[in-house]
Amino acid sequence: MLKTQFKLGFFDNANKSPFYSYRADSIHNIQHIELARKAATQSMVLLENNNKLLPLKEADYPAIMVLGPNVASLDAMLGSYHGVSSKVVNFVEGITGAVDPATRAEYDLGCDYSDTTHFGGIWAAGNADLTIAVLGLPPVLEGEAGDAFLAENGGDKKNLSLPASEIAFMKALRKSVKKPIVVVITAGSDVDVSAIADYADAIIFAWYPGEQGGNALADIIFGKVNPSGRLPVTFYNSVNDLPPYQSHSMYNPNYRYFKGQVQYPFGSGLSYTTFK
Repeated sequence: MLKTQFKLGFFDNANKSPFYSYRADSIHNIQHIELARKAATQSMVLLENNNKLLPLKEADYPAIMVLGPNVASLDAMLGSYHGVSSKVVNFVEGITGAVDPATRAEYDLGCDYSDTTHFGGIWAAGNADLTIAVLGLPPVLEGEAGDAFLAENGGDKKNLSLPASEIAFMKALRKSVKKPIVVVITAGSDVDVSAIADYADAIIFAWYPGEQGGNALADIIFGKVNPSGRLPVTFYNSVNDLPPYQSHSMYNPNYRYFKGQVQYPFGSGLSYTTFK
């Protein structure tokens, strides 16, 4: 297919095609990097923003703690079915790269995906002015059978829950930290956000944002970009709200006809703009 496109001149500057800035001999050029960053910022969804915490005014937070099992994870950036870039910007790098050099930024893993009793970084977070906790699912916990080799069911999710270790970690973090906490959730599917919502002042659903995900998150948190992402799926309260897979009825299986309560309906997403 690509050979045919080349023959047709799709990548030929002379034809001024929509692809003219992306020549066939150009890989990972500045336009590609900018596009990856734009795609990541436009896909992240601001689910909660209590007391209009975001966007942050950096001068108000001279000490920032970034922590969590997905905050520096390559898996959480790339998800499943991916290539590999030599310059992936994770969430730690994105945040620390965006703040003033005088800002004290610290990092800790916080917890893993299974241990519900041993946590790190909570003491340091208690001494910071703001904490950014990156939780959620990596592709080893959700995805195709075989690829999600740490999943309880080997692939397909049996429930919508976040790992119990992350929920326990958030409870412990909130108990010790009285300053604002921004929670970032990575996943490729609906998760039970309500399990950690009471412990967060703002929640951003980041999906698996790709190689520029760290910069994109910083753009949103510090107000360089106004969040515009919207949920492409309904976030249900339970898998019990979903129809059986063998049902092909048009009137029960999807957000258009579901009559019950949901966590976040299809199309949800906040921005920093207020409307009347």
